[in-house]
Amino acid sequence: MSSFDEIMTMAVLDPNVLNSYVLLDPALAPVLAIGITAVSVALSLVISRSFFRSYSFAGFGYLLGLPVGFAFLGASYLFELSSVLFLADPILHPAFFWIQMLLQAEAFALIALSYYYRRSARGAGRQVARDIMVTIVPLLMIAIPFLLPTSVLVANPYFNYAGFADLSFYMRIFNILVIGYIFKSTIVSLVKAANIKLLYVPAAFALLWLEQYSLVIAYFDNSIVALVGSALARVAGLAMFAYIMHSVTSRRRLEIEARKTT
Repeated sequence: MSSFDEIMTMAVLDPNVLNSYVLLDPALAPVLAIGITAVSVALSLVISRSFFRSYSFAGFGYLLGLPVGFAFLGASYLFELSSVLFLADPILHPAFFWIQMLLQAEAFALIALSYYYRRSARGAGRQVARDIMVTIVPLLMIAIPFLLPTSVLVANPYFNYAGFADLSFYMRIFNILVIGYIFKSTIVSLVKAANIKLLYVPAAFALLWLEQYSLVIAYFDNSIVALVGSALARVAGLAMFAYIMHSVTSRRRLEIEARKTT
């Protein structure tokens, strides 16, 4: 048995695994991880690029969190893959895992901030306390994804796997809560706009929420079914988002061209 196979076997027996891909067959895990990551990163960049175009077109500052957030999300998938490929390295494996957790949580926080500022901008002047909330809530949403992983790293400078595994649980709970807020915000926008086509947006975030929830399940029982379900939910959610962004961008392009010709 090779050293890589031995590490994979130990990881399966270890309840404090950092990356759920180690639950798969050693020959299958890297191939599957590369394939899922390639699709996930490509879709994330497509979404980020589409949102950046929307930001450039509209000029609203609160929209900037969307392209940056999805760019961070794509980067987190690359570090997730790196933690799989460097599984045999006792330093790089947990280090890449730590970066993945930080980037992913920050990504969802930035996306949520765009929806939060959008809602605050529309409701400006309604409440005096709103000014305080607009200041405090964004600071908390940005600080928590950075401070929590940093505190774990400081407390476990030698990459204590048990501590890092617990970190993944808390960070994914944070992601679940943040995506839940985003889902609620998109539902409210859907109702106000009365546009059935916008249903794709909350549906996409619901799938990303399901990904995080499945990973929480995998944390408790090392379920391969939960791992596969999380990967499918992620790809489906990103693909749905890429589709709706492509549709919106194409429609705007047609509208602009029509204005130029008339």
